[in-house]
Amino acid sequence: MHVNNTYSFFKSCIGCYSWVLILFLTMVSSCIEPFEGAVNSFEDVLVVNATITNEIKKQEVSLTRSFRFEEEVAPAEVNAEVVIRTEDGDQYIFEEVSPGKYESIIPFAAEINKEYSLTILTEGGSSYESSTMQLPVQETNIDDLYAERITNDDGIEGVGIFVDSFDATSNSNYYRHEYIETFKIIAPFWSPFDIVVTGEGVSTFSTAIILREREERTCYGSAPSKNIQVASTLALSEDRLTKYNVRFIEADNYILTHRYSVLVRQYVQSPAAFSYYETLRGLSQTSGNVFSEDQPGFLAGNIRSIENPRENVAGLFEVAAVDEKRIFFDYEDFFPNEAPPPYISDCIPFSPSTEGGLGERDLLNLIYDDAVRYYAPGLVVTNRCGDCTTLGSNVIPDFWIE
Repeated sequence: MHVNNTYSFFKSCIGCYSWVLILFLTMVSSCIEPFEGAVNSFEDVLVVNATITNEIKKQEVSLTRSFRFEEEVAPAEVNAEVVIRTEDGDQYIFEEVSPGKYESIIPFAAEINKEYSLTILTEGGSSYESSTMQLPVQETNIDDLYAERITNDDGIEGVGIFVDSFDATSNSNYYRHEYIETFKIIAPFWSPFDIVVTGEGVSTFSTAIILREREERTCYGSAPSKNIQVASTLALSEDRLTKYNVRFIEADNYILTHRYSVLVRQYVQSPAAFSYYETLRGLSQTSGNVFSEDQPGFLAGNIRSIENPRENVAGLFEVAAVDEKRIFFDYEDFFPNEAPPPYISDCIPFSPSTEGGLGERDLLNLIYDDAVRYYAPGLVVTNRCGDCTTLGSNVIPDFWIE
């Protein structure tokens, strides 16, 4: 098992929870209290996700708009002017690097005992500002990040990812954890060849077997954490997290089949930010489905409209201390001499029909739809079984260690 503290791949999960935030669109300025109400109609509001940290880096702010249940992607808020200011007159200007994603032009780190605020001017001329926030502690440290084979409370066997952390000064108290996992994928029915259609007529057609032009056997999948994970040590005798479980992976999950890596980020939050995320977690868990229409309430953030105090704005501006660690392990490290998990898809080579007239030949239609890959003479497999790029990237991550 290897540990690597680099940050070359993982990006702060700014915006990871915007799909939750848009559900709570009725906001109460400068408080973090749920407001009882019901979603009766769609309201187009600004959604802000901004966490600046004690890392020296180009800090990020994400701006999107709310979207309807039937829509899949949040519209980006583009061409905005984004600035973070301190009480002593420093200001950090942000530029839009992709639609709705803004980065500070120069790298900077949040400093202790400084107050920070966020201001936004949209392309449409609307102005917004946040409450002032401070870095709660100078730094935080993950003392250990490790994996163990465990059986969870439901009797399911798998691998747990755990964090140990300790603050001897007892000043941290409020923690949030995020992770991004990366895993090797090997297409089980890969072939160096592929099949293409070279011609099709009313009564005839032709195909050719060619060498593949890119790597499609070994890839790397990646996924961020989706659940909100917060913990407080206030009720404990020490400001210590011991064997805090940030991830459980069932033993039959295909992401464990070969090599797996996880990068965990630990944030120390202000009491206000902790309360916000704890309430947000409770709301999503209470309904069971964050997209349900019977949400128990709305959540207030710390961002308001300057021109119209009654305007609803979703999201939070946060200043937090952060640390991160990465680990790697192989399936056999915890399950030696045991059969690997099943692949994500059933893979059975088959022979689609070539009969029929123009546009009716099953094999050709599957090739046109990019639904199959060549496996052997007369046989194809579904694209997932023969092409790993349907599940991940064929580019080896910079941080990857075999």
